[in-house]
Amino acid sequence: MERSRVAVIIEDEENVRDLIAVVFRQAGFLTHTAPDGGAGVDLVRQHDPMVVTIDVEMADMDGFEAARQIRTFSDSYIVMLTGRGDEADAMMGLDNGADDYILKPFRPRELRSRINALLRRPRWQEGPASAPQGAASGNGGRRSIGRLEHNGLVLDVRTRKVHVDGEPVELNPLEFDLLHTLMESTWVRRTTADLAQKLRAAHYETGEPVSRREERAVDLLVLRLREKLGDTGRPPRWLRSEPGGYSLVV
Repeated sequence: MERSRVAVIIEDEENVRDLIAVVFRQAGFLTHTAPDGGAGVDLVRQHDPMVVTIDVEMADMDGFEAARQIRTFSDSYIVMLTGRGDEADAMMGLDNGADDYILKPFRPRELRSRINALLRRPRWQEGPASAPQGAASGNGGRRSIGRLEHNGLVLDVRTRKVHVDGEPVELNPLEFDLLHTLMESTWVRRTTADLAQKLRAAHYETGEPVSRREERAVDLLVLRLREKLGDTGRPPRWLRSEPGGYSLVV
Protein backbone atom coordinates (compact mmCIF):
# COMPACT_ATOMS: atom_id res chain seq x y z
CA MET A 1 0.00 0.00 0.00
CA GLU A 2 1.36 3.41 -0.96
CA ARG A 3 2.17 5.81 1.83
CA SER A 4 -0.37 8.62 2.40
CA ARG A 5 0.59 12.07 1.10
CA VAL A 6 0.90 13.83 4.45
CA ALA A 7 3.26 16.73 5.17
CA VAL A 8 4.31 18.33 8.45
CA ILE A 9 5.54 21.93 8.27
CA ILE A 10 7.68 23.19 11.18
CA GLU A 11 8.13 26.94 10.77
CA ASP A 12 7.99 29.82 13.26
CA GLU A 13 7.04 32.52 10.71
CA GLU A 14 3.30 32.35 10.14
CA ASN A 15 3.32 33.78 6.60
CA VAL A 16 6.04 31.36 5.49
CA ARG A 17 4.26 28.49 7.21
CA ASP A 18 1.02 29.31 5.37
CA LEU A 19 2.84 29.61 2.03
CA ILE A 20 4.48 26.20 2.41
CA ALA A 21 1.13 24.68 3.38
CA VAL A 22 -0.47 26.05 0.20
CA VAL A 23 2.32 24.57 -1.94
CA PHE A 24 1.83 21.15 -0.37
CA ARG A 25 -1.96 21.25 -0.61
CA GLN A 26 -1.71 22.15 -4.30
CA ALA A 27 0.49 19.06 -4.69
CA GLY A 28 -2.21 16.88 -3.12
CA PHE A 29 -0.87 16.69 0.44
CA LEU A 30 -2.76 16.80 3.70
CA THR A 31 -0.81 19.29 5.85
CA HIS A 32 -0.17 19.76 9.56
CA THR A 33 1.74 22.81 10.80
CA ALA A 34 3.71 23.67 13.93
CA PRO A 35 5.25 26.99 15.06
CA ASP A 36 8.19 25.40 16.90
CA GLY A 37 10.41 22.35 16.96
CA GLY A 38 8.91 20.58 19.94
CA ALA A 39 5.36 20.72 18.57
CA GLY A 40 6.63 19.73 15.15
CA VAL A 41 8.40 16.63 16.43
CA ASP A 42 5.16 15.61 18.16
CA LEU A 43 3.19 16.08 14.92
CA VAL A 44 5.64 13.87 13.02
CA ARG A 45 5.29 11.18 15.67
CA GLN A 46 1.50 11.45 15.50
CA HIS A 47 0.93 11.57 11.73
CA ASP A 48 3.88 9.67 10.18
CA PRO A 49 4.19 12.13 7.25
CA MET A 50 5.77 11.47 3.88
CA VAL A 51 7.58 14.85 3.97
CA VAL A 52 8.65 17.22 6.76
CA THR A 53 9.93 20.77 6.27
CA ILE A 54 11.90 22.32 9.12
CA ASP A 55 12.98 25.92 9.65
CA VAL A 56 16.57 26.01 10.89
CA GLU A 57 16.27 28.99 13.23
CA MET A 58 13.53 28.52 15.83
CA ALA A 59 13.19 29.68 19.41
CA ASP A 60 12.79 26.44 21.36
CA MET A 61 15.22 24.24 19.41
CA ASP A 62 17.02 24.74 16.12
CA GLY A 63 16.11 22.79 13.03
CA PHE A 64 19.18 20.57 13.28
CA GLU A 65 18.07 19.28 16.68
CA ALA A 66 14.50 18.84 15.46
CA ALA A 67 15.76 16.81 12.49
CA ARG A 68 17.98 14.73 14.76
CA GLN A 69 15.07 13.90 17.06
CA ILE A 70 12.77 13.06 14.16
CA ARG A 71 15.35 10.70 12.69
CA THR A 72 15.33 8.61 15.87
CA PHE A 73 11.83 7.36 15.07
CA SER A 74 10.79 8.47 11.57
CA ASP A 75 11.89 7.78 8.00
CA SER A 76 10.08 10.80 6.50
CA TYR A 77 11.79 12.91 3.87
CA ILE A 78 13.17 15.99 5.65
CA VAL A 79 13.71 19.36 3.95
CA MET A 80 15.57 22.09 5.85
CA LEU A 81 14.55 25.70 5.09
CA THR A 82 16.91 28.50 6.06
CA GLY A 83 18.16 31.97 5.26
CA ARG A 84 21.71 30.86 6.09
CA GLY A 85 23.68 29.88 3.00
CA ASP A 86 26.88 28.55 4.56
CA GLU A 87 27.91 25.18 3.15
CA ALA A 88 28.78 24.05 6.68
CA ASP A 89 25.14 24.56 7.68
CA ALA A 90 23.98 22.49 4.71
CA MET A 91 26.35 19.68 5.67
CA MET A 92 25.16 19.86 9.29
CA GLY A 93 21.58 19.50 8.11
CA LEU A 94 22.43 16.49 5.99
CA ASP A 95 24.44 14.93 8.80
CA ASN A 96 21.43 15.27 11.10
CA GLY A 97 19.20 13.38 8.70
CA ALA A 98 17.92 15.99 6.22
CA ASP A 99 17.35 14.99 2.59
CA ASP A 100 17.46 18.48 1.12
CA TYR A 101 18.38 22.05 2.08
CA ILE A 102 16.56 25.04 0.54
CA LEU A 103 17.52 28.67 1.00
CA LYS A 104 15.03 31.41 1.84
CA PRO A 105 13.55 33.32 0.17
CA PHE A 106 12.30 30.66 -2.22
CA ARG A 107 9.68 30.68 -4.95
CA PRO A 108 6.62 28.43 -4.49
CA ARG A 109 7.28 26.80 -7.87
CA GLU A 110 10.86 26.03 -6.84
CA LEU A 111 9.71 24.43 -3.58
CA ARG A 112 7.15 22.28 -5.37
CA SER A 113 9.71 21.18 -7.96
CA ARG A 114 12.19 20.28 -5.24
CA ILE A 115 9.53 18.28 -3.38
CA ASN A 116 8.62 16.41 -6.58
CA ALA A 117 12.30 15.66 -7.18
CA LEU A 118 12.67 14.55 -3.58
CA LEU A 119 9.92 11.96 -3.98
CA ARG A 120 11.78 10.46 -6.96
CA ARG A 121 15.03 10.03 -5.06
CA PRO A 122 16.46 6.69 -3.92
CA ARG A 123 15.35 5.75 -0.44
CA TRP A 124 16.26 3.20 2.17
CA GLN A 125 14.41 -0.06 1.60
CA GLU A 126 13.17 -1.79 4.71
CA GLY A 127 12.55 -5.31 5.88
CA PRO A 128 10.39 -6.23 8.89
CA ALA A 129 13.39 -6.52 11.20
CA SER A 130 15.05 -3.27 10.17
CA ALA A 131 12.22 -0.75 10.37
CA PRO A 132 12.85 2.11 12.79
CA GLN A 133 10.93 1.88 16.03
CA GLY A 134 7.62 3.65 15.61
CA ALA A 135 7.74 3.76 11.80
CA ALA A 136 4.86 2.33 9.83
CA SER A 137 5.42 -0.54 7.44
CA GLY A 138 4.81 -0.34 3.70
CA ASN A 139 6.62 0.11 0.43
CA GLY A 140 6.10 3.82 -0.18
CA GLY A 141 9.79 4.74 -0.14
CA ARG A 142 10.81 4.04 3.42
CA ARG A 143 14.06 4.57 5.32
CA SER A 144 15.76 2.05 7.55
CA ILE A 145 19.28 0.99 8.32
CA GLY A 146 19.03 -1.69 5.62
CA ARG A 147 19.94 -0.72 2.07
CA LEU A 148 19.88 1.97 -0.59
CA GLU A 149 18.64 1.40 -4.14
CA HIS A 150 18.88 3.66 -7.17
CA ASN A 151 18.57 2.92 -10.88
CA GLY A 152 19.78 -0.68 -10.62
CA LEU A 153 22.47 0.10 -8.02
CA VAL A 154 21.94 -1.56 -4.61
CA LEU A 155 24.03 -0.84 -1.51
CA ASP A 156 23.45 -3.00 1.58
CA VAL A 157 24.69 -1.23 4.71
CA ARG A 158 24.65 -4.26 7.02
CA THR A 159 26.54 -6.62 4.74
CA ARG A 160 28.54 -3.87 2.97
CA LYS A 161 27.74 -5.48 -0.37
CA VAL A 162 27.01 -3.66 -3.64
CA HIS A 163 25.15 -4.99 -6.69
CA VAL A 164 24.64 -3.47 -10.14
CA ASP A 165 21.67 -4.86 -12.07
CA GLY A 166 21.76 -7.91 -9.82
CA GLU A 167 25.47 -8.59 -10.28
CA PRO A 168 27.87 -8.24 -7.30
CA VAL A 169 30.55 -5.54 -7.40
CA GLU A 170 33.60 -5.88 -5.18
CA LEU A 171 34.51 -2.60 -3.46
CA ASN A 172 37.20 -1.90 -0.90
CA PRO A 173 36.14 -0.17 2.37
CA LEU A 174 36.94 3.36 1.17
CA GLU A 175 35.10 2.85 -2.11
CA PHE A 176 32.07 1.52 -0.27
CA ASP A 177 32.08 4.42 2.21
CA LEU A 178 32.36 6.97 -0.61
CA LEU A 179 29.45 5.42 -2.52
CA HIS A 180 27.41 5.19 0.69
CA THR A 181 27.95 8.90 1.41
CA LEU A 182 26.97 9.97 -2.12
CA MET A 183 23.87 7.76 -2.24
CA GLU A 184 22.77 8.93 1.19
CA SER A 185 23.22 12.57 0.15
CA THR A 186 21.21 12.00 -3.08
CA TRP A 187 21.72 14.88 -5.56
CA VAL A 188 23.18 17.32 -3.01
CA ARG A 189 26.76 18.17 -4.00
CA ARG A 190 29.47 16.98 -1.60
CA THR A 191 32.79 18.78 -1.97
CA THR A 192 35.99 16.78 -2.29
CA ALA A 193 37.13 18.23 1.06
CA ASP A 194 33.89 17.14 2.73
CA LEU A 195 34.14 13.65 1.24
CA ALA A 196 37.76 13.39 2.36
CA GLN A 197 36.71 14.32 5.89
CA LYS A 198 33.91 11.74 5.83
CA LEU A 199 36.23 8.99 4.64
CA ARG A 200 38.82 9.94 7.24
CA ALA A 201 36.25 9.88 10.03
CA ALA A 202 35.13 6.41 8.99
CA HIS A 203 38.58 5.01 9.73
CA TYR A 204 40.61 7.41 11.85
CA GLU A 205 40.28 10.83 13.48
CA THR A 206 43.22 13.23 13.54
CA GLY A 207 41.63 16.66 13.92
CA GLU A 208 43.86 17.93 11.10
CA PRO A 209 42.41 20.01 8.22
CA VAL A 210 41.89 18.19 4.94
CA SER A 211 44.96 18.41 2.71
CA ARG A 212 45.04 18.81 -1.04
CA ARG A 213 46.59 15.35 -1.19
CA GLU A 214 43.50 13.90 0.49
CA GLU A 215 41.24 15.76 -1.95
CA ARG A 216 43.18 14.33 -4.90
CA ALA A 217 42.82 10.89 -3.33
CA VAL A 218 39.03 11.37 -3.39
CA ASP A 219 39.18 12.21 -7.12
CA LEU A 220 41.15 9.01 -7.78
CA LEU A 221 38.74 7.04 -5.61
CA VAL A 222 35.80 8.30 -7.67
CA LEU A 223 37.58 7.23 -10.88
CA ARG A 224 38.14 3.71 -9.52
CA LEU A 225 34.57 3.53 -8.26
CA ARG A 226 33.20 4.53 -11.68
CA GLU A 227 35.29 1.85 -13.35
CA LYS A 228 34.09 -0.85 -10.97
CA LEU A 229 30.45 0.20 -11.34
CA GLY A 230 30.74 0.48 -15.12
CA ASP A 231 29.77 4.14 -14.89
CA THR A 232 32.30 5.56 -17.34
CA GLY A 233 29.89 6.61 -20.10
CA ARG A 234 28.40 10.01 -20.84
CA PRO A 235 26.06 11.00 -19.41
CA PRO A 236 26.95 9.17 -16.19
CA ARG A 237 24.46 6.71 -14.75
CA TRP A 238 25.18 7.31 -11.05
CA LEU A 239 28.14 9.55 -10.16
CA ARG A 240 28.13 13.12 -11.41
CA SER A 241 31.08 15.51 -11.30
CA GLU A 242 30.20 18.97 -9.96
CA PRO A 243 32.40 22.06 -9.52
CA GLY A 244 34.61 21.17 -6.58
CA GLY A 245 32.87 17.92 -5.77
CA TYR A 246 30.46 15.15 -6.69
CA SER A 247 26.80 14.18 -6.40
CA LEU A 248 24.48 11.32 -7.26
CA VAL A 249 22.72 11.48 -10.61
CA VAL A 250 18.95 11.67 -10.09
